[in-house]
Amino acid sequence: MWKVMAADDEAYIREALQKMISWEKMNCVLASISTNGQELIDHMEEEHPDIIVTDIQMPVLDGLEVCRYVYETCPETQVILLSAYSAFEYAKKAIKYSACEYVLKVSVLEELPKAVEKAIRELERFRREMEEDKAGKEEGGRGLYLQMEQYIEQNFRQRISLDEIAESLHANRSYLSRLYKSKSGVNLFDAILCKRIEAAKEYLLHTDMKTYEISEAVGFEDAGYFSRVFKRQVGISPKEYRKKEGNV
Repeated sequence: MWKVMAADDEAYIREALQKMISWEKMNCVLASISTNGQELIDHMEEEHPDIIVTDIQMPVLDGLEVCRYVYETCPETQVILLSAYSAFEYAKKAIKYSACEYVLKVSVLEELPKAVEKAIRELERFRREMEEDKAGKEEGGRGLYLQMEQYIEQNFRQRISLDEIAESLHANRSYLSRLYKSKSGVNLFDAILCKRIEAAKEYLLHTDMKTYEISEAVGFEDAGYFSRVFKRQVGISPKEYRKKEGNV
């Protein structure tokens, strides 16, 4: 089944998404529903959704920022934007970040299933292309994959976007994302996160740098987000890790 994640700060929309959309009939499962964009992104790293349904106007992090994050890190994931307004500026930004569809909340029950079906068609097309890539570009793909690994190793401590990797390697961004996952078995930006966490461990054990300094040194822009990711991957906070492993 296709995995769907959603975010909206309005309770009645969250309830409608949970109880009034027939996800199973579309061969989908609603894995989680969040109240803001940051919460959604945090959960994405655990759930790896195929489709995201997100309100545009939300606290903490809005839907367009979610859309940008998906565009930069996992372009095969389909994003459907919800809005109470038919605003041209929103629609223009949605196009910029390759949103699959733009649905008005007043017609969400009628239009969202159509948007989901469109997203599924795109996902099926991606899968077909991936199979073709495997069949027809095995040797060239291997060389490109190794170049990606080298680029990541050299640059993971900086802010990396998929567009930057694609430009550096002169390749299509969506193809690179699919290629990396097919070769390694993991999402490209999950691999980058793992490298950052491993580097952070070294800083914690062998320097007296503060957590926020380590966060910046390994490529995180937000120390709070770094701490959440570290705890999720390692099981304890950076401070606890330094105390526990530093005494071994």
